[in-house]
Amino acid sequence: MFNEERHFEQPIRWAMVGGGRGSQIGYSHRNAAQRDGLFKLVAGAFDLDPERCRDFGTNLGLAADRCYSNYKEMFEAEAQREDGIQAVSIATPNSTHYEICKAALEANLHVVCEKPITFTTEEAEELKVLAAQKNRVIGVMYGYSGFPMVQQAREMVKRGDLGEIRVINMQFAHGFHNEEYEKNDPGLKWRVSHRYLALRMYWVISVLTHSTYVK
Repeated sequence: MFNEERHFEQPIRWAMVGGGRGSQIGYSHRNAAQRDGLFKLVAGAFDLDPERCRDFGTNLGLAADRCYSNYKEMFEAEAQREDGIQAVSIATPNSTHYEICKAALEANLHVVCEKPITFTTEEAEELKVLAAQKNRVIGVMYGYSGFPMVQQAREMVKRGDLGEIRVINMQFAHGFHNEEYEKNDPGLKWRVSHRYLALRMYWVISVLTHSTYVK
């Protein structure tokens, strides 16, 4: 909370799927989630390689036995613990979000998912219903909605300051979105995989979702 320090005796026990070494967004999630003391990172499935996952997690201060090589193993093992995780952040390639979100909700976990939450509206609606059935919260990271400039523009449109809106031109600048650069970066190369290039999914779903949300 801005301008107010809050202390919680029992912060939410939290884990991550993805977001390991080389992840662009993983650091952002960890930094933001733990900034106000609401969350405590206690487990993670950071990498599909068990050794890399364990090395990364223990460097963050986690116990080695709570660094898992896949999310299914983590959800099952943590459910058996009295101090098991209560919430999870999903910071994996876009095509995996739906499957992992669904598994997390079925494991009775609260979910924070990187954008986009799914590839289709039908999948998103299914997760919404499942979250309600499980009495769990599921949220998507859209930090730009809190930017003062975006909020001001929205209010100006509501008041009619800009007249009738017929066309909206939005730009989302990223200097590093270059295929050759991303192919050699372990945290970015999924964006230029055959699946994304063939379906043009990256720009349509991963980047333009920002604009669609804040409008």
